[in-house]
Amino acid sequence: MRRFLCTALIVLMALPVSGQTTKAGMQKKLTKVQNEIAELDRQIKANEAKSSDALAQLTLTRKKIAAGKELAAELGRQIDSTGRRIEAKKKDIAQASDRYDMMLGAYEMLIRRAYVNRDTKMWLTYIFAGKDLGQVFRRYNYLRNISGDMRAQARDIRDQKALMEREMSALDSLKEASEALLATRSSELKALQADEKSEKAMVAKLKKGKADYQKQLARKQKEADALNKSIRDFVAKQSAGKSSGKKGTTTGKSSPRSQADIKLSNEFAGNKGKLPWPVQGTIVGQFGQHNHPVYTNVKLPFNNGCNIATSAGAPVKAVFAGTVKNVVVLPGYNQCVLVQHGDYYTFYCKLKDVRVKTDDKVALGDVIGSVDTISGETQLHFQLWSGTTPQDPEKWLR
Repeated sequence: MRRFLCTALIVLMALPVSGQTTKAGMQKKLTKVQNEIAELDRQIKANEAKSSDALAQLTLTRKKIAAGKELAAELGRQIDSTGRRIEAKKKDIAQASDRYDMMLGAYEMLIRRAYVNRDTKMWLTYIFAGKDLGQVFRRYNYLRNISGDMRAQARDIRDQKALMEREMSALDSLKEASEALLATRSSELKALQADEKSEKAMVAKLKKGKADYQKQLARKQKEADALNKSIRDFVAKQSAGKSSGKKGTTTGKSSPRSQADIKLSNEFAGNKGKLPWPVQGTIVGQFGQHNHPVYTNVKLPFNNGCNIATSAGAPVKAVFAGTVKNVVVLPGYNQCVLVQHGDYYTFYCKLKDVRVKTDDKVALGDVIGSVDTISGETQLHFQLWSGTTPQDPEKWLR
């Protein structure tokens, strides 16, 4: 599939279209979805051998199906767009051909005139047979211009022929791109069918193993509760320290540290929707309360953040400048790093290794650690809080 898609992109990018933005946007979107599918596929294959959690497999598979449908739809739009461009190019070629034929006809007429008037004596007789001096000059200019017209017409014909050749070459390239896109879309639809078949098998497996799943759910609920309590207690303690004037003044004037926190908080808030992702991947667990996709009356543990599926050992980066306030280890979440950004906090959990320590200053993009693989799942659990209130990270990330 990647070979077909790359061929189509290379051909389409080489063609003149209405604007560079359209081509760049098309390439960016197709590449983004393609990379997302490839990453999800790696996650699914890695989990097959290690993970006992069928829900994780189902979540990844459904994400891949959704991405595959998005890719197929985008490819369909590009095929339609290319088809319209092919039809427009055919009209351009037809018009160019008509103009070429007309120019050839005019040129042939000029050739015949020149042939008829090829005798120099005849030319002179024709010129001096004028009734007056004005007519003599007009006849002289007429005969002189025939030669110039022939040369000019010959140049126009050559240019028109070159234009037709370029148009026909562009048409061939468009047809090649269309064929590549069609082949890619066909391949994607086959992959979708296979994924949907796998999805049905996973749903059937989950329905049979409800008792085992409920045990897993209970364990995950305890782990999530412990994580959320740890984070909430930490944030509450930090907020209490601020309100009591700890490390500041009690005179009503803000200390230099408080001023710095206010500035950092404002900068952080001003970047809502613009923060970089902490890791490259796909969100497979969203913020908030959700029901189980198969046992629709069963609620999943409340998610105070989001889960991002990624590659094993992927680097985790700070989404904003701040200070590392804590590094803890929690069941089910391995190592977690808590970073303060004034009145805001970000939490990076399920880390394999940590490259920072408490009180370290981090800048935007600094590597905090790398993602661990836990029970076959390679996911970063990421939370973002405003004071004591958890936020939906997707609304903050760009």
